[in-house]
Amino acid sequence: MSLYLHDDDVNSFDYVIYILTKYLPMCNPLRAEQIAQLVHNSGECHIHTAFPPEIYILYAQLQKEGLTVQLKLDTK
Repeated sequence: MSLYLHDDDVNSFDYVIYILTKYLPMCNPLRAEQIAQLVHNSGECHIHTAFPPEIYILYAQLQKEGLTVQLKLDTK
């Protein structure tokens, strides 16, 4: 499953960067800033792929922190 972050008009860049570095595995501030910029410019960005239950936990954590996230089933 894949996790996507969507753009919103509520959270600041600094807050999004902080939350991504706090919860996303292997995400440093530079990568979090790149993700925030992509989300701002295109409306959404793929941020993580994992199997349940890990992806569900990450989804819930980011949602609880106020980010707009969506789970999508990978189809190949």
